[in-house]
Amino acid sequence: MKKIISLILVIVISVGLTSCYQDLERNSLEEYIAYINKNNFGFSNVGIDKPAEFLPSISFLDEYEYLEGTYFWREDGSWAPKNILPDIALLTLKYDESIYEDAKQMMLEKIKPYEDKFYQYNAYNFYINSNHHTIANDKEIRFPKYFTMACYNDENCTLIFVGFYAQTVDEKYLEDIEGNWKDFVDQYFGAYYDFSK
Repeated sequence: MKKIISLILVIVISVGLTSCYQDLERNSLEEYIAYINKNNFGFSNVGIDKPAEFLPSISFLDEYEYLEGTYFWREDGSWAPKNILPDIALLTLKYDESIYEDAKQMMLEKIKPYEDKFYQYNAYNFYINSNHHTIANDKEIRFPKYFTMACYNDENCTLIFVGFYAQTVDEKYLEDIEGNWKDFVDQYFGAYYDFSK
């Protein structure tokens, strides 16, 4: 009987601890801008939205006037069982055509593509942010498990910045990230931005 009661107690405590955690989440570009202006870093504990490793500059969001902008970040709370969902950051900026070229040029000058490699999703051109990649040089947590990327779409005058961290990813992404890039983007970022547009 004591074993049964002990087992039930362990199950109740386990369920209680795993069900009471909350994901950490932000869904406001204005809040992100205010936070980085005040603190010089982003919300992420692993640096996937840290301006120096995510954006062309800390003042980039103030330098080029955008028509529309969104920001989304999430990570597991401290009580969460690990590896439920990856930590992600996504920032999108849509510009008037006259400003877009200057903003894009600034992005390409300040964020060099790592190994000049690009990943295509329709008209969206993604590349690994070399500013982050050179800092996060642990071979166990590199792309596609841990990265920031810049992205541009000349057709709709949009710049996008993404950050990602997961301890594990599906084996198909490790084996062939280029061949599975569209699926990867849809799976992890598709709920927050429609890349088919």
